[in-house]
Amino acid sequence: MKDLRLLICCGVLLTGFFLVSLRLSSEWEEKLAVNPEGMDLPYAQAADEDNEEDEEDEEDEEDAVPQSRPETATSQKVWKENGVLKAQYHFINFNREKLSVSFGMPVTEYSNYLSGYGYSDAELSALKDWREKAHQAAWSKAIVKGGRPAAEKAIKEVAVEYDTRLRRLLFLRGLALRIGNVVECNMPGIVKRNIPELKSLALAFQELASKGGYGAEETVGAVLAMVQTSIRYKIPPMVEGSRHTGGLLPPARALLSGWGDCDTKTGVVASILGNWSRIRMVGIAVPGHYLMAIRRIPAKGDMFVRYEGLEYVLMEPAGPAWLEPGSVGRNTASLLEGSASYTIEPFF
Repeated sequence: MKDLRLLICCGVLLTGFFLVSLRLSSEWEEKLAVNPEGMDLPYAQAADEDNEEDEEDEEDEEDAVPQSRPETATSQKVWKENGVLKAQYHFINFNREKLSVSFGMPVTEYSNYLSGYGYSDAELSALKDWREKAHQAAWSKAIVKGGRPAAEKAIKEVAVEYDTRLRRLLFLRGLALRIGNVVECNMPGIVKRNIPELKSLALAFQELASKGGYGAEETVGAVLAMVQTSIRYKIPPMVEGSRHTGGLLPPARALLSGWGDCDTKTGVVASILGNWSRIRMVGIAVPGHYLMAIRRIPAKGDMFVRYEGLEYVLMEPAGPAWLEPGSVGRNTASLLEGSASYTIEPFF
């Protein structure tokens, strides 16, 4: 009878410890879990007064997508040919010369490329399942060796490991977990990853520069003008099917789709320009908008920001406004000059 009572007491005690484990698990869940709905932070603003989102559905990237803007003599075509996705852009640089560039990527390579961005609910669920099993295993092992204090410590160690794995997953997918469990695009990481991906396009601009006798400023301007006017402004969805995008298209997808919003288009410009080793750039996040700046001494009238004691001249890739380096849209200028704070992050 005494053995039976002892067994019952042990069972009650273990049940109590397990309930405490579940409560602690719930507390860490609230602290660390990414809410699939409403926790992703988007940027969405064009560089002119018309900030309405394009209501058209996204074109199929495998079909020809001719788009033209007669008023600025710009056009684009995106199509698939012999297993390769291709894009061609016609635009006018700030010297008012008509230029064109092309970009392409094999379909198989493109599929692998896309898999490196965004995350799915299934991936988060698998990570949470691992955590729950790890919680139970850590608790059971630690409670026997060191009692409740050891078990609670083990639970916290599992929570730290979960947080590390979550952040690593997001980092590998071009995202970052910020304060308040907000998931947003990791723009410096995206730019670094896409510099080699867009090398062929950078070489195309280098060839244009050689033929036209352009200096560095004119080459940078050509890249900016192409992205502003030839790539349509359209806001990506935060969620596509079961995949959370962070509200951004990775640069190669933007080029092979023909559209993107402010941070998407900034990523394209920075990834192209990053192929020139002497160019230094920073990203600038203002409320609801994203742009960039390039390191050079400002000319008279140029808008610029200071970062670590150096001047960086502003560039606004969002379009559709045709704005030279040193100029930004009126709405953006108001945000930068007003009381709203902005964040500067170096791309390199």
